[in-house]
Amino acid sequence: MPERPDSQTPALALLRDVLGYSATTGAELTKERGTLSDPWLESRLLAALKRVNPGLSDGSARQAILTLRQAAGPDLLESNERLHVLLSRWVSVEESASLPGQPPMRRSVRFFDFETVSNNEFLVTEEFVVKGPQRERRFDLVIHVNGLPLVVIECKDPADPHAIEKGVGDLLAYQRAETGAPRLFETIHFCLALNRHDARYGTVATELRHFARWKSLRPFTEESLTAALGRTPTPQDETLASLCEPAQLLDFLRGFVAFERRGGRLVKKLARYQQWEAVIDAAERVSDRGRGPLKQRGGVIWHTQGSGKSLTMLWLALRLRRSPELENPGLVIVTDRSDLDRQIATTFRNCGFENPVTAASVRHLGQLLDNAEGQTLLTTIQKFEEDLTREGLHRIKVPMHRGGNVIVLIDEAHRTEYGVFNARLREALPDACFIAFTGTPIAKTLAKFGSYIHRYTMPVSVQDGATVPILYENRLPDLAVWGKRLDPIFDAELAHLTEEQRELVKKKEATMRRIAEAEDRIEMIAHDIAKHYRENFMADGFKGQVAACSQKAAARYYEALDRLLPGRVALLISDPPKGDAALWELKRKFSNESAIIEQFLNDPPDRLALIVVADKYLTGFDAPIERVLYLDKPLQEHNLLQAIARVNRPLPELDKEWGLVVDYWGVSGFLDQALEGLHEDVDPGEILVERLGEEAYARLRACHHDLADCFPKGLSRKVIEPWLEAIEVDDRRAIFLARYRDFYHSIEQLLPDPRALDFLPDLAWYRRVRKEAENAFQERDLSIPDCSARIRQLIDRHVRGEEIIPLLKPIDILGDDFSVEIEKLRSPRAKAMRMEHAIRHTISVKLHEDPVFFESLSERLARIIGERKASRLDDIAEFRLLGELAREMRQRDQEAQRQGVKTEELPFFHAIQKALEKPTDGVAEDTESDLPKLTREILADLQELAVIDWETKEEVMRGMRRAIKRRLRLDYTIPADAIEPLVVSLMELAKVHLRR
Repeated sequence: MPERPDSQTPALALLRDVLGYSATTGAELTKERGTLSDPWLESRLLAALKRVNPGLSDGSARQAILTLRQAAGPDLLESNERLHVLLSRWVSVEESASLPGQPPMRRSVRFFDFETVSNNEFLVTEEFVVKGPQRERRFDLVIHVNGLPLVVIECKDPADPHAIEKGVGDLLAYQRAETGAPRLFETIHFCLALNRHDARYGTVATELRHFARWKSLRPFTEESLTAALGRTPTPQDETLASLCEPAQLLDFLRGFVAFERRGGRLVKKLARYQQWEAVIDAAERVSDRGRGPLKQRGGVIWHTQGSGKSLTMLWLALRLRRSPELENPGLVIVTDRSDLDRQIATTFRNCGFENPVTAASVRHLGQLLDNAEGQTLLTTIQKFEEDLTREGLHRIKVPMHRGGNVIVLIDEAHRTEYGVFNARLREALPDACFIAFTGTPIAKTLAKFGSYIHRYTMPVSVQDGATVPILYENRLPDLAVWGKRLDPIFDAELAHLTEEQRELVKKKEATMRRIAEAEDRIEMIAHDIAKHYRENFMADGFKGQVAACSQKAAARYYEALDRLLPGRVALLISDPPKGDAALWELKRKFSNESAIIEQFLNDPPDRLALIVVADKYLTGFDAPIERVLYLDKPLQEHNLLQAIARVNRPLPELDKEWGLVVDYWGVSGFLDQALEGLHEDVDPGEILVERLGEEAYARLRACHHDLADCFPKGLSRKVIEPWLEAIEVDDRRAIFLARYRDFYHSIEQLLPDPRALDFLPDLAWYRRVRKEAENAFQERDLSIPDCSARIRQLIDRHVRGEEIIPLLKPIDILGDDFSVEIEKLRSPRAKAMRMEHAIRHTISVKLHEDPVFFESLSERLARIIGERKASRLDDIAEFRLLGELAREMRQRDQEAQRQGVKTEELPFFHAIQKALEKPTDGVAEDTESDLPKLTREILADLQELAVIDWETKEEVMRGMRRAIKRRLRLDYTIPADAIEPLVVSLMELAKVHLRR
């Protein structure tokens, strides 16, 4: 296996030689494990508990282990959450009193020593075997800490272009009861799929699209890691060295995990590298007494919207609470999301800290600050806004608190509302440390809070895949406002004024807003929005948001859009003026705002497609399903950057490659000005990319040219085989798939520009080549979904069916129409190629049913391919030899008859036959001739013992193993060294063929 020397061996060497892990093999561990179905190393765990908890008795240690085991349940992710809470915290056990007559005491028992890392045992095991409900699974590398499995590493062949996708697929299969060993994953912290070219990490139940790269080298530098390895580090080396460094592994386990419930589904989240670095840097700065008093140690964390600022804030709060240098500080956490309050409270409780207290109002916050030190206080900016509206600015006061050990964390600290709130908090907490989180920093933010602690900008987040690019579409040239642009309308409205007066009034937003609220204008734009949304997003399941310049305009947009998209539009606004009865009626209609947001996030577009807002919900909740923002309001500086980032959240399951801002106001002119305030060189073209226009068209043409270069010129589209032959080699096929994806997305971006329609016939053809390749090579590329529903509809509408030949079906070697399908192919190369991949696919699918037979075929297939690549076989000779392999696969009945067994007995016969091929002293001379009889007798014994669900009952399986050994040892005098591996093989076959 190429992955072993090229990936697995270097990974093991780094963990052992650079990071200081002990190393062993699965075979060596078998002696100390009670059963292969238990992935815990209990003897090591018992020793570790007594080492980490001095004075702990054997009985108490075993009680702690039992408590941990009992926390697991039938649902894997629920079990992982319960066990994670105990592992990152402690369990409480009852311990006998040291003196007679005294009552027993409760004692907290920790599973890891987080403070003295060297007090823990770090062990990496190669080829670690775990017996699942239906089969054994062999894991490339497993990391145990104190006897508990925390990391699973799947190593893959660096020559395979789909290595990471396959690695993640394997990791997911291992977690399912029917295909894997889910018990191993009950304590797993994270999983790695890697080779020397790439490495991704995820956790339990993480799907492919959420496996991410870890781009931090800490605690190493490039120089120090190179020196430690004695060579240039690969991506695999860098990921392992940082994530699996012993101190960081335990720190990551305890301080950078969150469990969320969304739509009734539990999700486990791990920190991304930028979140981890920001938390470490911020905590170090706040703890650094060399920087002066606590109030001088604050600063700004600039992480672009959509990159996980809220979780970063949660993990920082947790780290500050644990910091011994800070001596139990008071924490005041100000967010713009009430759901984050709940998540912080849950995480703090899981980590053993007192529940944070949520301030119901600014006045309540003032009361809580009287005893702030040691407490965690939560509030949202909405509470302040409500107080401000109700009582007036001059009445909002927070009593002064002179305590010097308080840290304030403020999310979205650039917002105007925080200007007053921040001032009030600073009055109340003159000695506190303030840390600001923002996605759009401006000069005032730095002036108020201090220098940057950590930066993660929008272009970097797009490059990492944490967010998607934002495209821009200017609809102003396409929309007349009563046949005129805004400036002429201003002139007409203000004709009675002097030129100076007219210019003065034109600057006043009230006049612009009054014109923007005009019913005819809104009606016209609403028709354009409805048409644009239907043509671009509805078919693919995406949703949108309409941002209006005022509550009145928002109400009119809602009424117009509800007529055009009935039942699919909602309106979310803050409390309107008291005297506006019409607005209040709409406000009451959509009063259950949290339910509307939940519906927007989770229901299909035919129930809710668009939300119309004015200000309140332009930000404040993450909505990956939102792909388009229709913007009809004046926005500048940070407000503009924050608004356009509404559409930058990724949604890989719908292949969301970009978000779109449709501009009806003309805000793009303010982008340069907004970026100037960032104190960072950011090109406006990196923030907003023109969706339509010459650049997008030029990109489409370039992608089209690159894709065509994958194939020889002049190929006919009447015959598919030459196209497939051109991408037969794996790396060429990978290039084709990548370029196909770029071409498809460049068309999607340019549409509805009519110039994109000219490329649809070619897209339809290359889509067909891709599907043919999927069938011919018997593989499915997991990273490239099919065209969206919208593109498929356009292909159906604009591409004539006769341009595309009918698809060939995937070939089943064992199917009756195998020969017919092969004969449809014209050239010897196409026939050999199709046969080769069909055989390879069948072997991979059937291998577990008869390992001996199919492994021998796999070896012969590899030899044939090697001969052809060395030019010792031509296509005709290769096809002939492959045909012989195919015939053997199809004629298993005849082979069974020749061997004197039934077809269903053949896998067991092959296993016994192979075991006795090896020269072993003491094998009876007549044993070989008795193999059919031995096979039938063993199979009869197993069938008699195989009750319902026998494979989950250890006692039944023990009886089966004894029956096999008795036949082999007593009836056929086969020695023990041949018996043990044969018993394992036969039991695995029994799990496949004798399930009840």
